[in-house]
Amino acid sequence: MNKMKAAMIGFLPRDGSDPYAVLESYAKMGYSAFEGADMLLREGDPAENLKKVQSFGMKPLAVHLGINTDVDVADVLERAKKTGVKRAANFCGCIGGYRFGGGTPPTYDDLMAECQRFDKAAKELAKEGISVTFHNHDAEFKHTFNGVPAFFLMVANTEYLKFEVDCGWVKFGGYDPVTVINQLGDRIGALHIKDYIEGPTVDQPTPNGGVNKNMPRFTTPGTGCLDLKGCLEAGLKAGMEYAIVEQDFQYNLTQAETLQAAYLNMKETGFVE
Repeated sequence: MNKMKAAMIGFLPRDGSDPYAVLESYAKMGYSAFEGADMLLREGDPAENLKKVQSFGMKPLAVHLGINTDVDVADVLERAKKTGVKRAANFCGCIGGYRFGGGTPPTYDDLMAECQRFDKAAKELAKEGISVTFHNHDAEFKHTFNGVPAFFLMVANTEYLKFEVDCGWVKFGGYDPVTVINQLGDRIGALHIKDYIEGPTVDQPTPNGGVNKNMPRFTTPGTGCLDLKGCLEAGLKAGMEYAIVEQDFQYNLTQAETLQAAYLNMKETGFVE
């Protein structure tokens, strides 16, 4: 049986530590890829930075598409070429922006305009071999129009856009991630593995001094309420190459401890190598 590889997003230092040394330590745990290729463009020569991560067995997976704005296709393509990736990811649209940032609730027309922008960019970038994925939060499942969750409206009103299914946020949004993965078919473009403990929500301070309200109490994948084995099996059947671990906030474990435990828990299911 073929297996997925372990990847991660986030888990990089904010204290000035060398991110490449940290990535190398994660490679030694069993991780072979990371999402967030734009880090290779921040300092030094991108080509040399790419060689550095490849030298210890890591591969970048995606550059950032942008958030809730018109997409600069030329810029995305340039960054993708420099970092050697074949995917651009959007991590927050108008629905998520309202959920985390407040302001005026997005209308149906706002969502349709966003779908049009994303799909236009996805169509153009597909010509260059770059896929575009949209990463969900709980809000796309809880925010509805005429009773239909925004997530399903996005799927129905786009053709080229693919979806980066965050399993933890899907479940927190009230839906079964295994079912969503199966329903998407070839529209799924990436798989995020995230877990949380059922119970009271928390208000989580952010690095910029804000507060994210009504957040799930995140925990290491495999130690919460997520059907880890089911999600991984569905992802593998859908053709996903990587199971991408993410945990928005740490509690009892360090980032390194979380990643090590998550990797072992995923490997134990038999669906991750």
